[in-house]
Amino acid sequence: LLIGATGVLMSGYIHFYLYYWGGYRGISIDRVGGLDISRSFALNAIAGLVIAELLVISWRAHRLERLAAVLGVSFAAGAIGAYVLARTSGLLGFSENGWSAEAVIAEVAQVVAVLSLGGYLVASVRTSGAEVSSS
Repeated sequence: LLIGATGVLMSGYIHFYLYYWGGYRGISIDRVGGLDISRSFALNAIAGLVIAELLVISWRAHRLERLAAVLGVSFAAGAIGAYVLARTSGLLGFSENGWSAEAVIAEVAQVVAVLSLGGYLVASVRTSGAEVSSS
């Protein structure tokens, strides 16, 4: 959970950095439901921080572990999917090309989050399934 939280937090920070200092603050090519690339970066920054905090809290509040892990996997996989769209067909009229240090860091962090939190979820389902069958 803590490794996944670190990946989610790092991804959120990169989105924060790109929004405020990386030039993504003013990008508004297309809007869907009031959402454009600029606002999506701001929302990802906020969501990354909140989900990372929930993952850390869930380390002590065990009843939140699976929910936090599902949110973390969804956040990271969604960010990976959005990046793939931006590099291929475009996303909200925005196309990304080339690789920056920020993109590499964010993608690695998101893959780490998906693998660690996904692994946690698989292990927790297997453990709970073994408990049910043995009782």
